[in-house]
Amino acid sequence: MKKNKNQIVFPRHTGWNHFYRPIVAMIAFFKHYKRKGYLKMKKGESYIVLANHQTGLDGILLPYSFQRHLYGVLTDSFLSKGWVAKMFQHQLGLIGKHKGAVDIKANMDMMRCILEGGSLLIFPEGNRSYAEFQFTMTNGFAKFVRFFKKPIVLFNFHGGTGVDPRFAKSRRKGPFYGEIKRILQPEEYANWSDEELYKVIQENLRVYDSESGMLYKSDERAEYLERMLFVCPKCGNVETLYSKGNYLYCKECGLKVEYTEDLHLKSDDPEFKFTKLVDWYNYQIRWIKAFEPKEDEEIFHDEEGADLYISVPGKKRQLVAKGPVILTKNYIKFAEKTIDIHEIEIASPINGNNFNFSTKDEDYLVKGNPRFNPLKFVLMFNKLDTKMRDNKADIYYTLEERN
Repeated sequence: MKKNKNQIVFPRHTGWNHFYRPIVAMIAFFKHYKRKGYLKMKKGESYIVLANHQTGLDGILLPYSFQRHLYGVLTDSFLSKGWVAKMFQHQLGLIGKHKGAVDIKANMDMMRCILEGGSLLIFPEGNRSYAEFQFTMTNGFAKFVRFFKKPIVLFNFHGGTGVDPRFAKSRRKGPFYGEIKRILQPEEYANWSDEELYKVIQENLRVYDSESGMLYKSDERAEYLERMLFVCPKCGNVETLYSKGNYLYCKECGLKVEYTEDLHLKSDDPEFKFTKLVDWYNYQIRWIKAFEPKEDEEIFHDEEGADLYISVPGKKRQLVAKGPVILTKNYIKFAEKTIDIHEIEIASPINGNNFNFSTKDEDYLVKGNPRFNPLKFVLMFNKLDTKMRDNKADIYYTLEERN
């Protein structure tokens, strides 16, 4: 039989899945992750598995709850990590998607996967939780999954934002588990509108750990909160926040805020009114919307800096600059490398202190210092004169307040 160069599903993927399953079980054990429920899948059955996204291990741990192999959809920046990424892509059939943008090739690969009898694993929000709020899912997502007329599995991770928050480096002790929340059969949603299906998916993927009453213990609960928070709500200064232990401080006004075991904010300062991280996030959104940059003003200046790479899927990244990062209304500068702001078409934070962005000609990856805040740059790109703003290309980090 002639080999189809576009084929997605291969027998080797199932074999490697069986090989990795004991390793995943060990990872779950050492990370104190529990699975609640297990879906037995008959040979030839195809599913579309949708899940909320809390930790960097979600894509590894979730298949532990399913009998058969799932074809994971993940950011293509992972597939730029040289031979290791190529190995996993070959062994497990990973499908790369360009983060924060419509990716026609990725959509076609997902369609081929289902048509060839595979099951998909998708994180519809496309991002790990920051301040617990749900990210907007891609427009037309409900229509896309409906097209296949396959069972839709809605999966919940619980406790991930407690044990492994996106901004932190070290883990906390507390409950962490995954469960199948609901399975939608094709005949169940056949007569639903796209809006109704979208709403059911959205509501069943919503998990706010701060509302659970669960406790997460650590001596470093506020570790690297400045990777997400960059404006002091008391004095209004930017880039003056720093974390130590369970507290976040402002270098200018002395504000002291505790990040508590139940994932709330607490301060003795009467001027501080926030109770959850999303409150502070929304304050920063309002600050950016009201900000009017002056010509050649340094909006952000990270002196410790970052490494700038050109990212090419399937190939090793190329380091092109290393040093301080400066953002103005006209350009972003990495050491001696200057990029015109207007040329930025899309950008998105990845991991705790990294972000990627693209121009017409290049895809870039920025790897920051340990306290580097990638979020502030991406949010500001939606304020400044960028193609990303003009084309409304960013569906995740828009300047909309969250709840």
